[in-house]
Amino acid sequence: MCGICGIVSREPGPDRAADVRAQCATIRHRGPDDEGVFSDACAALGMRRLSIIDLSTGRQPMGNEDGSVQVVFNGEIYNFQTLRADLEKKGHTFHTRSDTEVIPHLYEEFGENFVDHLNGMFGIAVWDAAARTLLLTRDRIGIKPLYYAPLPDRLVFGSEAKAVLAAPGVSRAMDPFGLNQYLTYEYIPPPRSIFRDIKKLAPGEQLIYKNGTVRVRRYWDPPADPPMRISEHEAAEQLRELILDAVRLRLIADVPLGVFLSGGLDSTTTTACAARFSPHIKSFCIGFDEPSFDESAHARRAAQALGTDHHEDCLSLKKALELLPGIFDLLDEPLSDPSLLPTYLLSRFTRRHVTVSLSGDGGDELFAGYPTYQAHKLHGLYRRVPAPLRAAGLRAARMLPASEKNMNLPFKIIKFAEGAAYDPMARQFVWLGPMAPNERNAFLHPDFLKTIKNQDVFEPARQALGPVREKWSDVDIAMFTDLRFYLGENLMTKVDRTSMMHSLEARTPLLDHRIVEFAWRLPTHFKLNGLKTKHILRKAAAPLVPDFVLKRGKKGFGIPLTKWIKDDLKEMFRETLSHKALADQGLFNPDAVQRLLQAHLSGREDQHKKLWNLFVFHQWQSRWA
Repeated sequence: MCGICGIVSREPGPDRAADVRAQCATIRHRGPDDEGVFSDACAALGMRRLSIIDLSTGRQPMGNEDGSVQVVFNGEIYNFQTLRADLEKKGHTFHTRSDTEVIPHLYEEFGENFVDHLNGMFGIAVWDAAARTLLLTRDRIGIKPLYYAPLPDRLVFGSEAKAVLAAPGVSRAMDPFGLNQYLTYEYIPPPRSIFRDIKKLAPGEQLIYKNGTVRVRRYWDPPADPPMRISEHEAAEQLRELILDAVRLRLIADVPLGVFLSGGLDSTTTTACAARFSPHIKSFCIGFDEPSFDESAHARRAAQALGTDHHEDCLSLKKALELLPGIFDLLDEPLSDPSLLPTYLLSRFTRRHVTVSLSGDGGDELFAGYPTYQAHKLHGLYRRVPAPLRAAGLRAARMLPASEKNMNLPFKIIKFAEGAAYDPMARQFVWLGPMAPNERNAFLHPDFLKTIKNQDVFEPARQALGPVREKWSDVDIAMFTDLRFYLGENLMTKVDRTSMMHSLEARTPLLDHRIVEFAWRLPTHFKLNGLKTKHILRKAAAPLVPDFVLKRGKKGFGIPLTKWIKDDLKEMFRETLSHKALADQGLFNPDAVQRLLQAHLSGREDQHKKLWNLFVFHQWQSRWA
């Protein structure tokens, strides 16, 4: 696990090694153990290393036999031992036990298609000096990030935007279209970033830079084939074996390893598989003093049943507030997922004991675990209700007292109604995001609205879906958009940044691409059976996990934002979103934002999602713009 960066020029020129070392300095937290730089007449590559495999000889950059191909790599290749054996049979020579070393040799054999052979999470830069060609490759699911800036005479790249900004000639100017997307999604989907000069590779994409031109190709998508014909019993058996093998591969490490355990189905299944291969494996959870946000009792019970060496840290959520400024200091793109803070706390606690931790992320997106998937099924019934009755129901929901509990019913009803007017693809984004397009405009300054007036904010998803959306159910469309956008740009970004802030490697077995491809080819009703979520995953996990886990409902990993904004953060929100501050900025409508804030502070409405979205943007802007 590392952070990578580099600068590749169109023509031979001055040595860029010093510039790349400056880039490396910005991502030292990703790799505190070592630094490496390679440079020649056209390219300079850098890396910061967190040593996980081959601690003594796994230094990067790493090359082929004659050094003509150089690689820097962030992530893990889980099938590297098999790949190495195959490459040695083809005559390739290896000098380390590192997973990185298979990459230059795979490139020699297969060119840009080398990525098809990898099972792992990765952001990879391959420099072919003879062909004067750079390849940047992001893993299929987007577990690891990769940013780049195409400048007139060179291309700059890095694992985080801050590393790209550290290179000469890269502007910090904000992209207004990126901001518009952030306000809709709570993150910014590729290829945009919040910075005008900086783009990011999407999951499953590869960039080829040669002779000053950039070509981006998709090398992977989930299968578009019709659902396979298979019984539920066979599907559960195959899925269980795939999960066990994915976990087995992710237990390979030369440093202490553990697992995140919340007591939910995904994390408990992951932990149960890990405990089969590594009895008494360390498990980690955090607990909070606010009951509706605390999962520690469930985690403790699951750990006892599985026999793990369980570690638990009980925290005051109020005390956790003190950490927010430090998190915002490191977060170089705005991301308003509130679970960023508890994930940061869990990573900090876990890193005190181990260097690698397995995570249960991915089960919701692959096996229809979110309430929004159930909502898509109910949507047809809802649309049959006469419009006046639907409007009356929404008015009644808005009149209910704003609850401070996690995922409260009035909040769910209002969000459902807000998204119900949209098509299935946009509906999923509206349900998960902070602001629907038809309401977002009210919060924007007229001048800013003119700048973005021709932007289709959902264009990346429309392009990704293409004509296949016409053949899919609403649930399939929602799951696809979550897999392509929400998973990589929200959840995996959150996990990557918070774990790397503590130099902790997080591995996600359920996102092994073999599991993703298998899950995607299952009939939709195997995943969402009626309104029962994760149907096939529960069947697959049944022999592995306690029965009480199988029966437990979905619970998010959140913080009490509704209450915090009214109490602990009230003055900070009043200052950040004051009429004067917004008027001086010229991006937002101060009156509309003030009305929103006052409605929340008075307890009339729960507007925490919109307010948090605006607040996080302003925290980013004050530090990075």
